[in-house]
Amino acid sequence: MIPNAPVVDAVKVPSSKDLFGHPKGLWVLVLTEGCVAFSLYGMQAILVLYLADYLLQPGHVEHVLGMKALKSFLGVLYAPVGIQATAGAITGLFLALIYATPLLGGIVADRFLGRTRTIFLGAILMTVGHVLMSFDWSFVIAITTLLLGLGAAGGLRAQVGALYTLDDPRRSEAYQIYSLGVQAAVIVAPALCAYLALKAWHWGFLAASLGMLIGLFVYMLGKHWLPNDSIASASVPRPSLTSAEKKTTVLLLGLLPVLALSALPNSEIFDGYLLWGREHYQLTLLGHPFPVSSLVSLDGLVSTVCTIAVLGFWKLYSRRRPDPAEITKVAIGAFIASLGPLVLVIASWFYPAPHQVSLIWGIAFHTINDIGFSMSYAIGMALYSRAAPASLNTILVACFTLHLFLANLLIGKLSTLIGHVGDVPFWLIHSGACLLAACVLMGCAFFWRDLLAPQKKAI
Repeated sequence: MIPNAPVVDAVKVPSSKDLFGHPKGLWVLVLTEGCVAFSLYGMQAILVLYLADYLLQPGHVEHVLGMKALKSFLGVLYAPVGIQATAGAITGLFLALIYATPLLGGIVADRFLGRTRTIFLGAILMTVGHVLMSFDWSFVIAITTLLLGLGAAGGLRAQVGALYTLDDPRRSEAYQIYSLGVQAAVIVAPALCAYLALKAWHWGFLAASLGMLIGLFVYMLGKHWLPNDSIASASVPRPSLTSAEKKTTVLLLGLLPVLALSALPNSEIFDGYLLWGREHYQLTLLGHPFPVSSLVSLDGLVSTVCTIAVLGFWKLYSRRRPDPAEITKVAIGAFIASLGPLVLVIASWFYPAPHQVSLIWGIAFHTINDIGFSMSYAIGMALYSRAAPASLNTILVACFTLHLFLANLLIGKLSTLIGHVGDVPFWLIHSGACLLAACVLMGCAFFWRDLLAPQKKAI
């Protein structure tokens, strides 16, 4: 899920006592998004394997309505060769569009239906989409419905920024807590859906739909603690941007492809990494079979621990030294994340034969990657929320997660290379791209600190 435009100071937040140091509305959003994430990540964990091992196989693919048109489009975009490459391309395209459709949902929410009604509509569409995934013939219709629902429900995260003022020091922490709620769902959903998918693929998709229904229930119960819903007037003129605000806007938009490169190692986890892991990992844990889709649950567990550790580290650090600017933290996170794929490079070098790589190597990869990504994503979101000009804050914060759209478009292509290039160069591409992004981000922290760290002296 992605945000679709929080308005930072333009809404009135209902007064309520804080809970654990944050507005009660934050915890409503955390629980709701956790349920939605259960639905989404449970489906994502089995999607590429479902396509490669079942739906795209002869005897099934012929019955899918609209599959020929989808394959024709993929041929132009990615030119995949073979069933596995096609599965990776479809998954990459779907994951990319997840991070683009909420922009349309934000327009519908702001101009027509209002946020609450739009989210409710999104919940219904997502539930219908998951149910349609239970039938072979409706796969293309199902993923289209899911994408429309995800776009409409994307307004959930938009309300996080509206709970805090621009200078509230809790803003960055709130986004990390919000991401933590998603990660908690990632621990449970992939393992459960993968287990059910072993019995029957469609059971896994039906289980994912239950998360959406629960999330809708939580949101409706707690909506009185959220920012007031309103429909913006298209006729309200925006104030003119100052010279500094224009430069900041251009810089924030220009950073999107850079952030996309930094996100490649993490985005690959839901696509080509599962295909690679199925062929190379020793898929046993304490003597029991370990479904490859459970690697996503493993990542969720490791990511949760890493996020808590990173959050605690920066809180302790700020008590003893000046807190670094958010752009500096994002750059450091990208540097760390670039080391993750190098673990897989070493593992592939020493153990090139199938099913020889211990899961210990996987834990090392996930740990390094999640430390880096927990800094670059959650803190990056706070960076955009703080640095964006007030009159463009809504659209620029929505645009932040377009870097994940770009990243997953690239992942769709990279995943088609599995089996066609060596494992070592495959992972070196991911590490090198992330390292390049880290260098650019650190340069921005040095040269444009005044634009990217307003109301704060950057370090």
